[in-house]
Amino acid sequence: MAGKFLGQQFYDRIVANMKDDLFTKISMDYIHEVCFSAYARPDLEFRERSLLNLGMLIALGRGPELRIHIRAAANNGFTEEQIAEACRHAMIYCGVPAGRDALIIASEVFEQLRQAGEYPKK
Repeated sequence: MAGKFLGQQFYDRIVANMKDDLFTKISMDYIHEVCFSAYARPDLEFRERSLLNLGMLIALGRGPELRIHIRAAANNGFTEEQIAEACRHAMIYCGVPAGRDALIIASEVFEQLRQAGEYPKK
């Protein structure tokens, strides 16, 4: 499920670069058992869950996790413009600093995607 949501290539890179220790194993087991099992539930598609994730991560100020979910949102069909608008909209409810930080992170993520040839160049 994680590879489908995040994009298989990106997920494979995450797994390949993980530490091989007990703490990482416990974390990843939990993420797969609890977090990603929620994506199989009915009534919300990946795309809708992806947008919810962006809003919650922006509100919580979780930059590193937001980077992952911006990539996931692009994988789930959101355009750069739509993600930018979601970040801008978050400014209303989460505050300007949170939305601005999200826009900066999104800009960096899309630049990385372009450099890797994973998103069309402007």
